[in-house]
Amino acid sequence: MKTCHECGAPQLEGSLFCTECGVEMAYQKGATSGNLTTALPFKQFTSPKLSPPVVDGQTLLKTVQKKLVFMIPSSRRRVILTLQEQLYIGRANPEAELYPDLDLAGDGGEDAGVSRVHAVIQMTADGVVLRDLNSTNGTLLNNYLLDPEMAYLLSNGSEIQFGELLVHIFFD
Repeated sequence: MKTCHECGAPQLEGSLFCTECGVEMAYQKGATSGNLTTALPFKQFTSPKLSPPVVDGQTLLKTVQKKLVFMIPSSRRRVILTLQEQLYIGRANPEAELYPDLDLAGDGGEDAGVSRVHAVIQMTADGVVLRDLNSTNGTLLNNYLLDPEMAYLLSNGSEIQFGELLVHIFFD
């Protein structure tokens, strides 16, 4: 027997998904808490849907502020942040003095394949955009695998997956 890393429910050896919470049980064993992010299994089998709008996203707006609400279902955590120019998403590394604006370490980010510096959300002339920063396990926006460094327009209620960690984002 083993236990689910999300909810702690007992599971049979070889289980692919938790029978209680449904989280994938086949996460990479032996991952370290260092600076490297372990590649997750099955990431090449994601089935992309229609591409979200890609925009230029080059002109950052410093004078406009927007309140962003992040809902993280796995930990039932709600985070409210103010986006003025850009917000970094990842996992904190105190040894390297790296503290992203949205730290997903406490939400199981390491086991879910969230990189130290995974993605950035920016306020641009086109609107609120999301960029994957060449993360190890990629970023999905509404179930579409994003190309690294490209600016994708976010909309209220978008579903973002950093590695395998699901986050919902809400804003005006």
